[in-house]
Amino acid sequence: MPLAMLPLLSRLDATGRQLLFQWRGPIEPPDDVVLLGIDEASLDPQLSDFGSWPWPRALQADLARAVLRQGARRVVFNIVHVGPSGFGPSDDRAFQDALQPWQDRVVLSASLVRQQLESHEQVQLRRPWYTGYPVGLSAFSMNAFGVVQAVPGRQRLQGMLNEFSEPHPRPLAPLAAEVASSQGDNGIDFLGPSGHIPVIPAWAVGTLPQDTWRNKVVIIGSTAPSLGDQLETPFGQQSGSEVLLSAIAGFQSGRGFRSPDVSHLVALMALWLLLCQWRIAAPSTALGTAITTAALEALVTGGVVLAWFNGLWLPGAALMLMPLIAGSLRAGDLFQRESAQRRFLHSVLSRRVSPNLMRDMLRSGQESWTRLGGRRERCVVLFTDLVGFTARSNVMDAEALFGLLNRYFEAIAAPVLQEQGLLDKFIGDALMAEFGVPVHRGDRAEALAAVRAALAMQANLEVLNRELDQEGLAPLRQGIGIHCGEVIAGNLGSSHRLEYTVIGAPVNLASRLESLTRRFPDYPILMSGDVRNLIAEDVVVEDLGSHSVKGWPEPIPVFGLLALRSDSDSG
Repeated sequence: MPLAMLPLLSRLDATGRQLLFQWRGPIEPPDDVVLLGIDEASLDPQLSDFGSWPWPRALQADLARAVLRQGARRVVFNIVHVGPSGFGPSDDRAFQDALQPWQDRVVLSASLVRQQLESHEQVQLRRPWYTGYPVGLSAFSMNAFGVVQAVPGRQRLQGMLNEFSEPHPRPLAPLAAEVASSQGDNGIDFLGPSGHIPVIPAWAVGTLPQDTWRNKVVIIGSTAPSLGDQLETPFGQQSGSEVLLSAIAGFQSGRGFRSPDVSHLVALMALWLLLCQWRIAAPSTALGTAITTAALEALVTGGVVLAWFNGLWLPGAALMLMPLIAGSLRAGDLFQRESAQRRFLHSVLSRRVSPNLMRDMLRSGQESWTRLGGRRERCVVLFTDLVGFTARSNVMDAEALFGLLNRYFEAIAAPVLQEQGLLDKFIGDALMAEFGVPVHRGDRAEALAAVRAALAMQANLEVLNRELDQEGLAPLRQGIGIHCGEVIAGNLGSSHRLEYTVIGAPVNLASRLESLTRRFPDYPILMSGDVRNLIAEDVVVEDLGSHSVKGWPEPIPVFGLLALRSDSDSG
């Protein structure tokens, strides 16, 4: 995975984790951690006696002493007492004297302050003025969007404090919770938005029952927005003291988040990559690959969410990107292959049926193209054959014969496709076509289409014969028979190879009518009485009487086609 993508993936992971907090919503605040807040009301001289900030340190110590006397397990100052008190040495002595009996139960804060100077960034470690107290560093690590996400672990803390003299302060949250800090960062399980976490105002300390503080960790810190120290969290802006409470509560209850070890993470990524490649390579279609990719995405999304709810940070964006990239590449390749196959099949099919008819068939999803067997349909059958061509083919070179037949079929097939007909089959020098299957436009419309195709065949043949004459070759003569009726249309053959065709008496009669053109050389296009009755007002025909044909019990009325009436009128 390109290193350039790491910042983007980090941002996606950060966004996902923030959304998970929003989805989960607030959780019940703990009852063993209490926030004693320096809020706006406590700073208002009209509402309390404390006055504006900063307060004397002796006053802050009095607050801590009051809760310690009432059984508080530990007091954590989320206030950095850097340097001597601005209220003079007596204020410092009063602070020390007030808290001396509980020195091991009071935790003071240190902080890292970064200042951007003209040419460089200056980093200061501000330690508390007083010694003899446990000291914790009040610091949090941020995600790519500047949102608080974790308490720094030993490894990150070492990098932050490496340039400062020892002893280095421990992270404040695990120190306050009396647990060991881990090597890696400890993700904070935020309790909820500002206001969800109860804040006891400083002015109310003396008004509450003793049980309020007994065996509790009490954080003394600013919650007033006017004092600053506001941080962005997944639940919006909160004071640093509220964030610290969520962190301490997480350490005490065992909640929170951690990232897997590097070795475990590498193994996980490798196994997931192999699984993605194995599953995505299995489908043979682009759609199947897309479905498999979606299933893998759902699986990894569920896994990342489940891991999050169990306190484990997984690189969700990278894990989701693997099947997405692999699936997209595989699906794209299969789609290109399928598109090439479809274009090939389209090309093959378009040589049998007209483009409009083919679109109609694909749009309607006719089962007749894929189902073995047939069904009854009405259609018009056109049968055409070359007259006297067998003798001619016996004396022609095979290659020349092949070329001549292809030129002939090119000339007579185009009119069938133009009239929305179906090129059924080529049999030697004969052609069989149908009009009305698999899409039927009505008997009259199909009969007119067949007639127009037959006349166009004759016109194209005249053009071809002129070319043959110029080449010194004998002309070709064609016979055409047209009949209509009910046929069985469908796929004929085996399950291994199907051929869409029609069978029935109309096919035989169209073939007999074509053979009958030998007796009427002046009428190369013959139609049955049934066809003539459908389009009597549209065609100019010659009544050739009734004739007996082989395989037909009664004489058949035969008509020689001269022209379409509109063509005849215009002529």
